[in-house]
Amino acid sequence: MPAYFYRLSPGRQRTYLKSDAIERLPFVPDTTTLDSAGNLMRALETGARPAVNDATGVLVADLCRRFAVPTVRIEVRDVRPRNTRGELHGIFFTRPPSIVLWMRTAQRHDVVKPKTFLRTLLHEVGHYLDYALLKLDDSFHTGGFFKRESFLVRALDPSAKPAARPARAEPPFLL
Repeated sequence: MPAYFYRLSPGRQRTYLKSDAIERLPFVPDTTTLDSAGNLMRALETGARPAVNDATGVLVADLCRRFAVPTVRIEVRDVRPRNTRGELHGIFFTRPPSIVLWMRTAQRHDVVKPKTFLRTLLHEVGHYLDYALLKLDDSFHTGGFFKRESFLVRALDPSAKPAARPARAEPPFLL
């Protein structure tokens, strides 16, 4: 466990451990969702923020539909903010639930690589799902959280080999 775990309240420790124990989500992408992911990758190649924003919104709406949770608001902005610690790639706000992503690097203003953008998006969606689907009281960066994120990336990355995608639905997870 990370050192800060021992400074958490007992309730937050339980939430952390619950999150850490969940490594996959009950998800098999359908063709609509896979097409939405592919459309997002193509929109990123154009470098046009409105197209990327629209394609991101469609993919997030598809994911929310598949997980049977309310659709979270999404906004794609241009150049990442940065400070001495680095660049901000994306952020999830809990109230009201919303996600903000940046599509261009801070220094050179290049469009980020599609897989990087997809991973950032799914990272922030993962935080949303912690609250909306898993009903966790908080969304920690646990080992389980990062495994769920990677699971979603592998399932939705159009460049992944078909065999890497889940072939069947996973058994239900425990809440």
